[in-house]
Amino acid sequence: MTNEPTVDARYHAYWDAIQERVCAVCLDQADDGSCGLKRRTCALGVLLPRVAELLSRVQSTRMDDYEAAVRSEICPGCAEQAPDGTCAVRGQASCALYAYLPLVLEAVEDVNERPRA
Repeated sequence: MTNEPTVDARYHAYWDAIQERVCAVCLDQADDGSCGLKRRTCALGVLLPRVAELLSRVQSTRMDDYEAAVRSEICPGCAEQAPDGTCAVRGQASCALYAYLPLVLEAVEDVNERPRA
């Protein structure tokens, strides 16, 4: 027996919290409130399980520590990052994970503080 339904519910909760906090203020949002990205996929949707796990693991009062963890553990696996570690999307503040990291962290922490079912 696995805890997969619990895990799925947890990630749905993370996604709901991210949509509420991040997508609501994202500059790529369409006029109707939906995601306006057309030529690429939002990193938050693609990388959510890894991002939530990583942010939950880092314990710091400094945003720099969370940013460093994302750059070392998440960014290398992203298709947008070049082999030399540069990323045009991140460099233009167009990566939702990077641009909205404080809000993503708040969303993950809010979900983590909820009692588990």
